[in-house]
This record gives sequence, C-alpha cells and structure tokens, in this order.
Amino acid sequence: MEVRDLEYLLAVAGRGSVLRAAEQLGMTQPAVTKAIARLEREVGMPLFERDPRGMVPTVAGAALIARARKIHLEHEDAVRELGELRAGTVGLVRFGFSPTVGASLLYGACNQLLQERPAARFQMRERLGDELLGALLGGDVDLVVARIPDIDVDHVSAELLYMDRLFVVADAGHPLVHRRNVRLEDLTQQEWVLPPRRVQLRQQIENAFGERGLPPPKLRMEIDSNRSAMLGLVQGTRSLTLCSEDALPQLTYLRPLDIRPESLDLRRRIGILHRSGAYLAPVVCRLVEILKERSNSVERSPERLG
Repeated sequence: MEVRDLEYLLAVAGRGSVLRAAEQLGMTQPAVTKAIARLEREVGMPLFERDPRGMVPTVAGAALIARARKIHLEHEDAVRELGELRAGTVGLVRFGFSPTVGASLLYGACNQLLQERPAARFQMRERLGDELLGALLGGDVDLVVARIPDIDVDHVSAELLYMDRLFVVADAGHPLVHRRNVRLEDLTQQEWVLPPRRVQLRQQIENAFGERGLPPPKLRMEIDSNRSAMLGLVQGTRSLTLCSEDALPQLTYLRPLDIRPESLDLRRRIGILHRSGAYLAPVVCRLVEILKERSNSVERSPERLG
C-alpha cells in the first residue's frame, strides 16, 4: 500500500467526489479512480459508495481513512523533522492556546524560551477549545495549552499543568455584585454574554443549570471571539459572563459574584495537549518543561479553587 494512494483516498473523502479530489490534487479523474481501485483490490472490499451526497465511505473505507489520516500525519512529521535538520530551522514552535488560559504563564514561558534559545521562532494561535483540538489533530500546531477535555480524545495526550476556577462576573454597578451567597436560581433572569454552544465552557454552565432543573442562561450575546471581547461587552451593562481566575486582578471594571462553589462548580483542569506519539522538536520539548516549571511555582489560593 503506497502512501501516495492513501493521500488520494483522503482527498476523495474530504471532497466527497473523485472529480473534486482530482482538481485539488492537480491530477486527472481517471488517475484518482485507479488509485482508489488499487486500494480496494488490496483490502478486498469497496471503500466508497455513491449516494446523493456524493462519495460516502463504507465501514471499511471509514476505518482505512482513519488509519490513513494517522499515517499521513506521521509521514508529514518525518518529512518536517528531516527538513528542519537539513535547513537548520529546528527552532520553530507552533502552538495554540485558549483565551481563558493564564496569559502570564504563557507569555512568561515564551519569553523565557526566547532568552534561552535566541534562534527560537513562534507561530501562535489563540482559539477556542474545539478549534484548538482541530488544529492539533490536523497537524497545524504541535502543542496546545488549554482546558483538558472531560472525556478522552483519540490520538491526544494531556498533561495537567494546574487546576483553576472560572467566576461569574458582572459590571461593578450590577445589583448582584454586592449580594452575598447568590443562588443559581437568582441568575435565571439575568442576561449573559457567552461563547457558542460547541465550546465546553458554554456546555459546562448550561449543564449546571440543567442539573438543578433550571432553564439555560438567557443569551444576550453569543460571541465566537477571545476573552477580552467577551469581558469588554459586559462592561457598563447588566449582562453576566465568565472569567478565569488569572484575569480577575486586572479587571477593575468587573466584579465576581459571590456564588458558592457547591451551587455552581466551575473548576477545570488546564494542561498541555499534544498528538500521541507525534514528533516534537527539542525546542518544543523545552517549552513544555518551562510551562511545567512555571506552573509549579505559581501559588494558587485553595479557597478560590473551591
């Protein structure tokens, strides 16, 4: 089985048609058709079937496609590693991070790495959790610093950095800011600024309301953007949003509500995610070490973590 044929298989699966796959690959349609036929002869089963949506993988096809994606990424890793060694560009660090992760930890680690390795270069992506996982699994980044998913993700390894807690925050003039022991029931009539429902942060708070038999938060604004945008849109309004522990000291215009952790448990695990068994350049491994060292040195208040 040739790596080249597996690339053609992935193109057909991704585009849903032999014709579109051939256009993407810059090949003729018969050449791609022959490649798929070769694979089908090797496995002894059809890999695709046609329906109104186009070329749809069979059960055997889906299994081979999953393997092919892994082989493709491994092949790209090997080519990249050898290319970096040949070109002397082993100092490139490609990593993504969540906007709700502690900026001081991330930027401090990057600055330390730059001091230690002056030749290091960074490609950084600030994205929400699901987008980061997609970039990681797609091979666009080598490393992600974000919330560790509550369920295991295939082909992804996670190392815990620290535990933190999110807070419900409001403008300093909001009437709930000065109330003690705010109940979850008190929040049902409030309006919220939240990320899209696909984001684990949004799911977490909606699940908390649902577990108490309460309707989901009333959405005033849904924003698929970074932390600063969400927090800025709450300033001067009666809306609520969520804020990480790390960002609270810098937010003079927002205040956390006094909600007991047992009423709304917003603790989470922040960690380093990477593809299981993927190639990590030495400079990337050093960044991992620095993140762990700096995370261990940060003192976190137990009472604030619930």
